[in-house]
Amino acid sequence: MPAEYIWIVSENGVPCRIPAVQDPRCTSEVDWQEVPCSDGSSILTIVSSATSAFAIDKTGRALVLVLPTHIAIRERVEIYANQRWYLFRWANTLFLDRPRFSDETGRIPIDPSYNEVEPGWSWEEPWSTHFDPRKFDSEGWQYSHFFLSGKWEKKCGSFHYVRRKIFKRHMRYTAHDQWIEMSSEDGMMFTELAIGGMDVMEEGESLLFAIGTDGNVYRREDIQTNQPSGSDWDKLPKIKLKGFDADEVILIAVSPSLATLLCITWDGKMFSRRGISRRTPSGVTWQNIPTPRNKAVICASIGTRTLWCITADGSVWFTRVQVGEKRKEHLLESISASGYQLVTQGGICKVTVTKNDQVFCISTSGKIEVRTGIEKEEPSGKRFEKIIDRGEIVDQKWISINAGAVTFSQIPEFFMSSTSLQSKFEILERLQEASDRSWTAMKNIKGAEIELENDADQNMDNIKLIRCQFKIGDGFRSVNVWINDTHMEISADEKFTKKQIEVCAIKSVLPSFQRLPQKYLLKIFTGGESECFAFTDEKSRGSFHACLESIIRDHILSSTRSSFGESMWSVSCEGIVRWHCFAEMSKESGYEKRVNPGVSRGLTIDGHFESIDCGAKRAVWAMNGTGSLYSLSSKFDPLDSHETYFDFKMVDQVTLRMFEYQKTAIFRGFITFQGVQKGISAWMCDGKPCPPSFSSLPSTNWSWIDAKWQLEDDKWEYSNEIDGVYVASEKEQGRARRRSWFRRARFESNKTPWCHVEAPSIQCIRVAKTESLDGTIAVVALTKDGHILKRTGVDREKFTGQNWQQILVDFPIACIHLEWEEEMIWCVTTDGLTMLKHLESTEDWEHLDMDVTSITRHFTSKNSFDLTGYSGILFARINNIIFRIDTTEETISDAYPMDNLQQAVVDRRGSICIRGANITVVREWRVFSYTDRKATIIALGRVERASSMGIELKSVAFY
Repeated sequence: MPAEYIWIVSENGVPCRIPAVQDPRCTSEVDWQEVPCSDGSSILTIVSSATSAFAIDKTGRALVLVLPTHIAIRERVEIYANQRWYLFRWANTLFLDRPRFSDETGRIPIDPSYNEVEPGWSWEEPWSTHFDPRKFDSEGWQYSHFFLSGKWEKKCGSFHYVRRKIFKRHMRYTAHDQWIEMSSEDGMMFTELAIGGMDVMEEGESLLFAIGTDGNVYRREDIQTNQPSGSDWDKLPKIKLKGFDADEVILIAVSPSLATLLCITWDGKMFSRRGISRRTPSGVTWQNIPTPRNKAVICASIGTRTLWCITADGSVWFTRVQVGEKRKEHLLESISASGYQLVTQGGICKVTVTKNDQVFCISTSGKIEVRTGIEKEEPSGKRFEKIIDRGEIVDQKWISINAGAVTFSQIPEFFMSSTSLQSKFEILERLQEASDRSWTAMKNIKGAEIELENDADQNMDNIKLIRCQFKIGDGFRSVNVWINDTHMEISADEKFTKKQIEVCAIKSVLPSFQRLPQKYLLKIFTGGESECFAFTDEKSRGSFHACLESIIRDHILSSTRSSFGESMWSVSCEGIVRWHCFAEMSKESGYEKRVNPGVSRGLTIDGHFESIDCGAKRAVWAMNGTGSLYSLSSKFDPLDSHETYFDFKMVDQVTLRMFEYQKTAIFRGFITFQGVQKGISAWMCDGKPCPPSFSSLPSTNWSWIDAKWQLEDDKWEYSNEIDGVYVASEKEQGRARRRSWFRRARFESNKTPWCHVEAPSIQCIRVAKTESLDGTIAVVALTKDGHILKRTGVDREKFTGQNWQQILVDFPIACIHLEWEEEMIWCVTTDGLTMLKHLESTEDWEHLDMDVTSITRHFTSKNSFDLTGYSGILFARINNIIFRIDTTEETISDAYPMDNLQQAVVDRRGSICIRGANITVVREWRVFSYTDRKATIIALGRVERASSMGIELKSVAFY
């Protein structure tokens, strides 16, 4: 289901949700859907977070509806069974001991027969023993000298007189898509709700405020992921300011992103609660907010940088709101009564503002409207326009609306047009049919002519001329590049030695970007070597890039039959995706052979990702920096030059960090220096020199989210060496110092073959190299919260699959490996426990009963961790070392360090592919086992290296 909805309430009191998706093809749900109360209660007002909706019915009850989610909302409940040794046997505890069943401390007795749970919750299973072979014996017991001892052991010793066992049980929230009454100790009734602060609070938490029937403002405590309805209501102090009579509040609003609470009193005055934060969620004090022209306000809504109001005369007003970058709070004192801008007079009765300051409203005729044309440069927008009802809900009148959880930055076209959605699908189908026909015809033609459009180029006798710059040493030289069917010639004046490159030697190209001085780069790889060309504009580089890709594509088409059978996918350090073909026709035998990855030909694919994986039936899945998941269209072929027929939308977001360096000078203190010292310049971004507060971005697909650079921390870090280790120092000791700046940027492309797959935020994705017995492809994902999900129904036709199924596990997971031969999932928990489970099995996880301390001692929160393997052999990579785990023999190798080790994956043949300074394919690991069941790696067998190929990459995937 979509993660975002606009919530509305009809005049009959029936709540309804509108899917707020940017691209309707990425979801099966587009129509509006009514979600009535099961008991027939009539709803008056509604608000929502990303995971839940909250409402008040006509009786004043506060209700909550939790949206269906891929991740189960579940709580683990533990009971400690305690026993003491006396009379030569284990028996119940004595009178002065802790209770027979208690919590971990032994202070709170627990009755295992007590089965009551909160409304909406139910038990998953009966009580069962918790097993962990590292800490408990085969029956689940731990032993100690006495109960208050901090040391418990898995084996019973001579002086162990007490023992304990953990019984576990899970309760799950099962009332999804149902309205449940929120508990209240005092039976309080309410009239209004407001929710927000989602970027200020912890993930899964939010600030929910309500107005009681007594006119006071209340805050719901402890709303979090595993407690969606919170615990109880906390009363806020009354508004008491000099010169203002504000005894009764009738309306409230909260910024969806920041922790700003607005209150409107019965006489139309407006106030805000200051000091709301994670530590002080109820705030500190009240502040008066001027109203438009000092008129009485009857409705208000605040976003991130805008405030919208409706006054008693029906006028709609707008004003900008400044944000304190340091504390991430609204600076409301900058608002003045004359600073509001009149938007329209009449026609609007309710308004709601999203996180990105888009505006939805209810007109006086009861219809849902949206403010079009809202952008950073024009935050007030252009006009109000009615959105189209979809599904069976038509010609309704609405009384309440909330869009606080919506994050899109532009209103999709299909919201306002009843025909745009269907026409888009029809056009897409027709274009795809034309693409298939064109591709079939093109495959029957060999040696297609390359065409290059460039206003400054000459086109005579199939010769192309490109004017650009060529990198020589550390500098660039202006050159002319001539390209014909056989050679690429680089020439300049008499002092420059002409250079020729055979076009058949060009293996792949990689676009890049340099900020100081600004240049659009294109690196050409010829197998072990690379050449770098620079352009002053992106269009010229794009023409040269397209020309070279056509040459590479033609060579691959003429020399391979099974391009997907032997290939690799990669993501560069700048997020560029490439496909590398390992199959090539042998001139001697006339048969296809496998080439070394370092000399393989490759093509770039439109997109921007963090990591990638590939599997059976050409399945390719990738993840971007925000944790969003994408699947490559099954109709996409990298050898097809007609990529423009795919118009899936892809969005990514990155946070750029820039370091400002200073060094000491005699009698001057710290100063900004010129030039470069030990590879460090005064300003650095991504490890490379850059201009101060630069505004340049790699391509037209990129745009800035933040208006300007912001200091990440006012404090400087100090070091004795300009390239040394920097630490915070209150005494300001060191000959050099630096501080960090940050700025967010957004990547957006509307012409990609990557289809977005709805999922929680993902940290890694694994795709099976062989298909299952039912013809599907196993796809498993690990969320950033440590949950495991399996995608069902993935095959060649349904390349995005059907839905997610959670593979339940008791503890957060650090990494996973999908063993596709027997369809098993291996995982390592954050505390180092190694477990496995068959994908289709309903049984509990099996634990690997072996000493893994040699691996777990390397665990830290900052270490990167991979787990891969084949047929019971696992390889665990922690930073630059790798371990080989034989799960059958239960042996672990010694740590094997490798140069700049960044990633380890296994292909379908069982070869381990290691990305470091090079890409190394190891087909055999020779290990010598000792009598003490330890092992050490002796040598790597049948090794294949791709020199200098791993440095430019941050993720690779092999078929």
